[in-house]
Amino acid sequence: MPAARTSRPVRLLRALVVAGALAGSTVVLPGVAAADEGVSVTGRLVQAVPDVEQHGALAPETLAWVETAQGAVPVAGGDVEDVPSGSSVRLTVDGPADGATAERPLDVVSTDAVTPPPVQPPLSGPVTNEVTIALVAPAGATPDTDVTAAQVAALVAGPVAQYWSGQTGGAIRVGVGAVHEEWVSTAAACAEARVLWNEVATAVRFQPGPGKHLLLYLSGGAKSDPNCAYALAEIGSGAGTGGRLYVRERLAKPEQLASSIAHELGHNFGLNHSSGLQCDGAVESGACRTAGYRDYYDVMGVTWAQVGSLNPAQAALLGVLPAAREQRLTVADATTAVTLAPASAPAGTRALRLTDAEGTDYWLEYRTATGQDAWLGTAANRYKLETGVLVRRSAGYPDTSLLLDGTPSSAAGWDADFRSALPVGVPVPLSGGDFTVTLRAATAAGAVLDVVPTAPAPGTAAAPAAPRERGTGRVLPSTATADAAAAAAAAAAAPAPQAAPLPMPWYPDVDASALTRSTRLEPVAETTASGGLLVAGAGAALAGATLLLVRRMRAARLR
Repeated sequence: MPAARTSRPVRLLRALVVAGALAGSTVVLPGVAAADEGVSVTGRLVQAVPDVEQHGALAPETLAWVETAQGAVPVAGGDVEDVPSGSSVRLTVDGPADGATAERPLDVVSTDAVTPPPVQPPLSGPVTNEVTIALVAPAGATPDTDVTAAQVAALVAGPVAQYWSGQTGGAIRVGVGAVHEEWVSTAAACAEARVLWNEVATAVRFQPGPGKHLLLYLSGGAKSDPNCAYALAEIGSGAGTGGRLYVRERLAKPEQLASSIAHELGHNFGLNHSSGLQCDGAVESGACRTAGYRDYYDVMGVTWAQVGSLNPAQAALLGVLPAAREQRLTVADATTAVTLAPASAPAGTRALRLTDAEGTDYWLEYRTATGQDAWLGTAANRYKLETGVLVRRSAGYPDTSLLLDGTPSSAAGWDADFRSALPVGVPVPLSGGDFTVTLRAATAAGAVLDVVPTAPAPGTAAAPAAPRERGTGRVLPSTATADAAAAAAAAAAAPAPQAAPLPMPWYPDVDASALTRSTRLEPVAETTASGGLLVAGAGAALAGATLLLVRRMRAARLR
């Protein structure tokens, strides 16, 4: 439910996205021009998501650039994280456009106009998404002698195509286009992914367009280049957008390579990551962290050689969750008993969508060791992920889905806690009490839930809502201000916990500490209008805190 709180500075970028969407159209002239303060850049914004690198390096911010009439202008990804990829934009940047590189992008001083792109649904025809395949040795790397493009194409046409067709009811049908067997040795290295893609596109005569994808399989030598991500993909505006991607998982691990390609295509389809929200002894309140990729059930998280069912939050974003398989409840509805069918079942209610008073969606599904999720009941389930009812919350960049922990542990046990399913018989509040969910029973036939919505009474003050910012804590009532302030001060003074490295099942050649360092923690303390205090989690790793500081400094310039 919406909380009364003082106005928080809102990022100008987010406000302009909303304004552009409401206006319906924005006149955007191509080009780059001098402005009173900085340089004005106008064109189409392109973003790309680099997935975790080798050697435990911290993943960089999202790569971003503006395609203008004069060429591409790299900009700081953190400055445009709230602007949908593919938007027509007019930005003011802090330096000459011709001096920017991916390693030294320009900071965005202000955003003057944004027109979000229309969502591109899957195309019609026997193949909705055509993948062109090229073997590439970036600058400094040599071609592999034991890999053929036909082998990569077989994975795309086989398990990758089967996965996306099966998970979308045939709406997304992936096929292979041109297959280039000759290795392309490029002058460009991974540091300039955009230039690398452009060079390869020219070499293989790739023509971009709706539903057209260019897949680069990088040679093994790319692993020694710290600028080569494990995988990288442009973010699309829907399943019909098309886009470019590269992978460098070895062909010797075909299941993991197929999983990686399926994940990167998901980015081209417009999906961001499926991550995990963990809170200290609570489902979504108190000190929390958002851990990137930590939905090990889902292809947009980390699924290593096993690719589980696409979760309903992501399926809904793609527009491929049939209405007949979804049940919706809002805070205005009466207490309801809901029976969920297994996620892999061909019929029945697959997803329960709960929409809180602020319009945020919570998604519940029932995972069993059947169908696409049969691996949960085998030795392949190396982290002993539970079957049962899972709860996810819809989110924005950089995670379009957050897996909540139905049996939360204390912060000290977060890294070893892979149990997320709801317990039987325990009422679980969601969104600050907008809903209370109790799992009554879970059998092979289905899971029975009792859902109690709680709408704010007319004329009464709204109860505090669950936080929407990454890693922030709950809003405490004004009577707890003193205690909350003391707790916040103690948390800020406490040393950062030394968490054990998270496992990296999808990236076996990667230092396991990489995912720990890429975990996003945002300590924040804010005062509400009623005098309450918004208490946030503490203890971010130094690298994460440094990245956060940089982002906040940039954000301050945009307010």
